[in-house]
Amino acid sequence: MNEAVPVATDGLLTTAELAARPDFRLGLATISPLSRTIAGPGGTADVEPRVMQVLVVLADAAGAIVTRDNLFQRCWGGVYVSDDSLNRAISGVRKLATEIGRDSFVIETVRQTGYRLVVAEEENIEAAAASDALHSRRFILAGGAGVAAAAAAAGAAWLWSRPRHDPEFDAAMDRGLTALRYGDSAADFKAVQEFRRATSVRPSAASGWGLLAFALVSASQSAPGTRSGDLVQQAERAARGALRLDPRDPDARTAVVLIERSMNGRAAVEDGLRQALAGAPDNPRAIAMLDRLLQGAGRAREAWALNERAIAIEPMAPSYMMRRALKLWVFGRSEEAQRASQSTMDLWPTHPLVRNARLMICAFTGRTGEALALIEEEAARPVLLSAAGVAMWRKSIAAVESRTPSLIDDARQANLEGARASPPLAAHALLLMSALDDIDAAFEIANGFLLARGPIVLERKPHYRSLWSEAAWRNTLGLFTPPTRPMRLDRRFSALSDGLGLTEYWRERGKPDAFLF
Repeated sequence: MNEAVPVATDGLLTTAELAARPDFRLGLATISPLSRTIAGPGGTADVEPRVMQVLVVLADAAGAIVTRDNLFQRCWGGVYVSDDSLNRAISGVRKLATEIGRDSFVIETVRQTGYRLVVAEEENIEAAAASDALHSRRFILAGGAGVAAAAAAAGAAWLWSRPRHDPEFDAAMDRGLTALRYGDSAADFKAVQEFRRATSVRPSAASGWGLLAFALVSASQSAPGTRSGDLVQQAERAARGALRLDPRDPDARTAVVLIERSMNGRAAVEDGLRQALAGAPDNPRAIAMLDRLLQGAGRAREAWALNERAIAIEPMAPSYMMRRALKLWVFGRSEEAQRASQSTMDLWPTHPLVRNARLMICAFTGRTGEALALIEEEAARPVLLSAAGVAMWRKSIAAVESRTPSLIDDARQANLEGARASPPLAAHALLLMSALDDIDAAFEIANGFLLARGPIVLERKPHYRSLWSEAAWRNTLGLFTPPTRPMRLDRRFSALSDGLGLTEYWRERGKPDAFLF
């Protein structure tokens, strides 16, 4: 059955007209004129613009013959081109029909006239036999011909749709999921490699494409700026491929939400993540993204419940265990936070985010000696901090311990320099200056780091993470921690919240947790 939406039958089929057309199906193949792609039993492929024009014109004829003159008019605008140009385009359509569509449709040549697109239509599938013998499918060809092609298409379609267990595919998926669970930038790139391997083994598996899309988005957040955009484009293509195969795939839907977050407010991003979870409530990746959004908007109690759900699903994921420790600290349960961060460090001593959580908790709960010991470890073997970061933290710990004006001045200078130098140091400096009761400096850093305003604006460099620079996805987690409570009580916090879109979000979704203020 041809589900293409008819268009005009004369005049040039323009690029704009193609872009306005919805996706349509030809048998088991899905054609997307907008993205110029085709997906089917043989995988997904990009389609050359001229080949897409010819395919759409033939599909719109709904089984009728399309003359060569009409194809020249609709696809070349009547401009003279050689017959070879049309022959190459027809050959391109046939190649897609065979390799991607697995003969879901064929192009018949009508001698001395033109071409006709014949579509294979699935009518029914017999129940699976206990012996797992070959199941039969019956296809009807538009135009009444092509019995042999119908039989071939039926066999290919059954082989595509039949659940398969491929050890190579399963192993690649497991390795990719293990990398995602680890949750740092190097692991994200490892996950991308594994999911690429999985999709090459089974291109018809929506789950592989969905996880690849999510891994690519995650990797883009820690990639050099020159690569980040390319990774996002790859993620978008992978997500589209997954959703063509399974419109409900939760990882693809989550990836799309994250890709489009710079164009949407927090409320829209929240809605998108909740919709992904509605169809897959145990998807830990969508849960983790929603947790981060809520925590960064001061909705800590809801975020806690989400992270506990993620831990129940993946109890040995270091990122979820690290978040539990930080949330205990936010709730003022310092001793529990200490124990949780230490036990997580015992399991993953070289995980940068785990080390960061341990440093935060020790530094801001009176355990400055333990924080300083961790900093000295970083000086000897860096995992979390650069040399500049080690120097900044040393001066800040000394100021926290002594509270002498000269050491606070030294710490202020080091933190302001750090805030200009790199996003991670800016995030640390924000907390440190607030903890040292230098609220003016803390707001200068916050405005520069989060809003690119004022004298403490980050030096924009190509290697900065896209995560830190997207206007709709600022790293506002630090604004809702114990050290920054003086900032939240300051009148300037309202203007900061306005600039970050938090005020609008709270009007739509309710106020942040009262205990934070």
